[in-house]
Amino acid sequence: MKTRTRLAIMLLALAAPLVQAADNVTLRLGDVKGDRLVALKASGELENLPYHLQVSSFDSGAPVQEALNAGALDVGFTGDLPFLYVYAAGAPVKAVGAWQNNPDSIALLSRPGSGIDSLAALKGKRIAVNRGGWGHYLVLGLLKRAGLKPSDVTLRFLGPADGRAALSSGSVDAWAPWEPYLSSALILDHAQRVPDGGGKGIMSGYSFVLAREDAIHSDKRAAISDLLTRLARAQRWALLHPQQFSAALATELHMPRSVTEAWTDSARVTPVVFTSRVQQALQHSADVFFQEKVLPRHVDVSNAFDYSLATAANNIAATPLTPVKEQP
Repeated sequence: MKTRTRLAIMLLALAAPLVQAADNVTLRLGDVKGDRLVALKASGELENLPYHLQVSSFDSGAPVQEALNAGALDVGFTGDLPFLYVYAAGAPVKAVGAWQNNPDSIALLSRPGSGIDSLAALKGKRIAVNRGGWGHYLVLGLLKRAGLKPSDVTLRFLGPADGRAALSSGSVDAWAPWEPYLSSALILDHAQRVPDGGGKGIMSGYSFVLAREDAIHSDKRAAISDLLTRLARAQRWALLHPQQFSAALATELHMPRSVTEAWTDSARVTPVVFTSRVQQALQHSADVFFQEKVLPRHVDVSNAFDYSLATAANNIAATPLTPVKEQP
């Protein structure tokens, strides 16, 4: 018994510096303007933080990566594919957690009357994609599915706002967005899904929490692990409370409720157990981008992950969901 008591005291002594350090820590977070921060706030997970959270919002993953690489952020939320570029460039950043979107919430859209009634009809068309991102990867996969080559179409590299405007104006024939841009275009612009143009079977749907290596190995380590845990709880709350979540999204992001309801139903964002399965999916994507000459060289992602901070978040992700009845 005395031995167990001494061991418990030793473990508490080792843990204490991490807890105490968090009180005076400021964690700088980069969020791609969207559902993650809203889920954290609406679920109450941002209350009683044992550290300071300084949040910066960005329109896409690329500037999050740039800010992480420059040392302006400690942690960032982004899709899996943009991470390949900064990692390949030697950025001191690792993926420390993940969640998954429904792959079909990344899809190819066209304008009414465009004549694109099949993937084969894409030949000779102009398609807007975000270079090196989900849209780019999706279109390469769809062209392969249709027996077409990248040279059979004209790709225009545009960000999501410009891609949407280009499709609406007719300067491109198709566009490959993700949520919430997908639901916004379908509902507000009356865009149409290209038949068989969803990401299922092509996209992994993974997104990552990234952290700078110097933050992982500093007094911010406990805060990063805590944020991963809170994010997993918040995402499960959002799955169980879709009406409350879509209302919060509409309020926080100033979007029509019809769009946020469609968005949450489409994306079905789910926390995932962060294991080597995620690494294998990213390696496959890296190999495809290299084969298609999007990446200039082969990228080995085996050292791109740190699984040590996600233990508590993994326990949450692995727990079966228990449906609840929402209040009207």
